[in-house]
Amino acid sequence: MTDLDLPFPDAALAPHEEERFQALEQTVQDGLRDFQRTGQALAEIRDNGFYRETHADFETYLRDRWGFNLRQADRIMDAAVVARKLEPLGIEARHEKQASSFKPAVKILDALEPEQQRMVGRLVEERKAAEADDLAPWEEAAAPELKIMAGVVQKMTPDKTVYHPESGEEVAFDSLSPTQRYEVVREHVAQKTQQYHEKQAAKAAAEPAEKINWAAWCLQYAREGLAPEQRLEIVLERGHDGKPVIHARVVDKETGEVLMEGEAVGNMKNAVLGLVREVGG
Repeated sequence: MTDLDLPFPDAALAPHEEERFQALEQTVQDGLRDFQRTGQALAEIRDNGFYRETHADFETYLRDRWGFNLRQADRIMDAAVVARKLEPLGIEARHEKQASSFKPAVKILDALEPEQQRMVGRLVEERKAAEADDLAPWEEAAAPELKIMAGVVQKMTPDKTVYHPESGEEVAFDSLSPTQRYEVVREHVAQKTQQYHEKQAAKAAAEPAEKINWAAWCLQYAREGLAPEQRLEIVLERGHDGKPVIHARVVDKETGEVLMEGEAVGNMKNAVLGLVREVGG
């Protein structure tokens, strides 16, 4: 095939580009189960426009060559970037979904200074080495705990007021020695981590909320709950701040008296659910 036979002859690849393109496509072909290699290869193809001889844009190339849509490819490429940034911390993302769960933490890490990143790395090493009955397994808790670590370190600005780890006096964070600063950070991380896991445990122990089809409830209540002299109304009006609000209520047909009424809210579903609570109460 000559350049003139290509769909886009003016966009022909140079020999070294063609060689690299073929190598990258082979990487994608061989590594479709390896999200990191696949993501890195796709990103290089996109960034260098290696698809340009045969396709007008990257999205069309993805669809025709690999059966991906752009959203799928972006997800794989993002996960590959996250996985690469976790490597200096000794964290291995085994699959795309796991890597994606670290994305919020990595976003914070990217904003940290090198010294702060090293502090996070030290926290990770210490946490991975810890063995205690009251600690969740690191493999299960790594993503949220890393986010907590990075978030705490980020908030420890030089002028932030903290308690001195020895005297208990309020001092500026920057006035502490490196050892004392780390001790303060570690204590804050421990507190926030405990709060996070307690909240998760409470959420897991809570009874699941009953799912109610609000439209079906209205019809059922009209059939079984309304007296002949009553009417169920869903009212849309402007609130005190000028924004539209909705509330559901039961009124007396003759007098117009409001017998029961849910809280005025911003959408119809929650308006009806507010009335459901009133009726149930």
